[in-house]
Amino acid sequence: MRTVHVELRPDVVFQLLEAVAQPRPNHWSRVWPTALAMSRWLLDQPKASLPKEAFELGCGMGLVSVTAAHLGIVTHSTDREPLAIALALENAERNGVVGLTTSLLEWSDPITTSAPMLLASDLVYEPTSPDAIYSLVHTAGLLAPGGVLVMAGPTARAELANTLVRRFRDVGYAHLCEALHVEWEGNTDTVELHTLRRPA
Repeated sequence: MRTVHVELRPDVVFQLLEAVAQPRPNHWSRVWPTALAMSRWLLDQPKASLPKEAFELGCGMGLVSVTAAHLGIVTHSTDREPLAIALALENAERNGVVGLTTSLLEWSDPITTSAPMLLASDLVYEPTSPDAIYSLVHTAGLLAPGGVLVMAGPTARAELANTLVRRFRDVGYAHLCEALHVEWEGNTDTVELHTLRRPA
């Protein structure tokens, strides 16, 4: 484990644990530029535009969920990796953030709830990801009618994400996309952030 200092803006700074020694695949175990971009995007939104609750898919070590909870959003963080959700909860606690819960979730699991906002950072990498995420979010109804899916990933690997975006647009989701530039650990990355609003 190591502690990283994450400054989202001068007045929002988190000390977060990363699990750097995990065996591969270990995508969940560290801070990634996409999570920084999405967290800063959340901080930039007018407070009145944010929902009272949100649900994160693939929360990893929890930066996006911790940011959402910091903003007063009741946040439910999910991942398929038990160590990831344990670390997300630990990171919330060590930064004094409340209103964050966690649970294990495989994208094929039955869904009995829905949320007005879904957060999805760095998720669409495997060929099966677009179908699985579409089925979970739209077909199974994890995103409530009128709700917003916020999805982001690096522009260098955007093809599968764009395939998923087209599927949502084809069934009537309103779509906005913006490019965000992030400096992290000596590198500058460009992240595509999509907001997709489900028809009411």
